[in-house]
Amino acid sequence: MKQIILLFFISLFAFKAHARRRGIPVCIPCEKIALVKDLPDDEYLQQDGSYLNLGYLHNEYGIIFIPAWNSGGKYVLTNEDQSIYYEVDEKQLAEIKEKYELSLSSNPLSLWKKIGGKLIYLIVIGYFVYSKFISSNEDDEEETTTA
Repeated sequence: MKQIILLFFISLFAFKAHARRRGIPVCIPCEKIALVKDLPDDEYLQQDGSYLNLGYLHNEYGIIFIPAWNSGGKYVLTNEDQSIYYEVDEKQLAEIKEKYELSLSSNPLSLWKKIGGKLIYLIVIGYFVYSKFISSNEDDEEETTTA
């Protein structure tokens, strides 16, 4: 079992290096900001000439723009094009929730980011396992019964 796990991690790092050379987009991990709420334009939320919105900063792991896993999320204030973010502590977040009457969940990411990519990866892996092992075993059984 240890050999399989070691082989998996070696393969993962080799794939990551190969993918970066080939230009395949691989995020292991990438910081992403998801817009949670477009807040009203208020002087309280203006920074460097642009108004801030409420976002959710998290680490995303994925291949070819399909998220496989998310971790380490926290609420932040971000500018309109989501290129800059400002960290918000619990007290400031409570003030924003009260002032703008928001109800925030612990993980506001979309269903696609939460489980959508996992389903696609499971289907692809299941297809490869079926085509390599299960269907080849069925073909072998048919050849032995006809001979």
